[in-house]
Amino acid sequence: MKKFLLCLGIFLWSISAQAQDNMLQTEVEEQYFQEHNQSPDKSVIYIFFNNKPCPTCAQAVAMVEEAYNRNFLNQYSLFMINYAEDENAGFIQTYDLSQPLEVVMVDIVDGQEQGYRKMEGIEFMTSDPQAFNSYFVDQVNGYLGT
Repeated sequence: MKKFLLCLGIFLWSISAQAQDNMLQTEVEEQYFQEHNQSPDKSVIYIFFNNKPCPTCAQAVAMVEEAYNRNFLNQYSLFMINYAEDENAGFIQTYDLSQPLEVVMVDIVDGQEQGYRKMEGIEFMTSDPQAFNSYFVDQVNGYLGT
């Protein structure tokens, strides 16, 4: 179940045309980091999902998790969050969440959020694992850097 949720969250991190600024870390994020004994000292990749997964969401989440583990495990934090749960609802407005699966990259510098970018449509790329991995890696490197 945990892998399904992670896969679903990764799917939500689809591409967005532009990074959107959000200079201050939200109260929801601060609470989330505290509850999970995490420090917002490095950039984050969120996999957001809701209670209505798409047909390929689980596969996309698994592929994101695999690409993350292979390429970025020690560089960035990865969180999978059901934004449909009441305690996580604050993320909806913060990252403009509306799809069953959204992957969001959040640039954090000195503990402060500098902006974010969504990867949209990643669930439609699951038929080609090599292209999926390349796309994911390119998007993360392109926005968060290495």
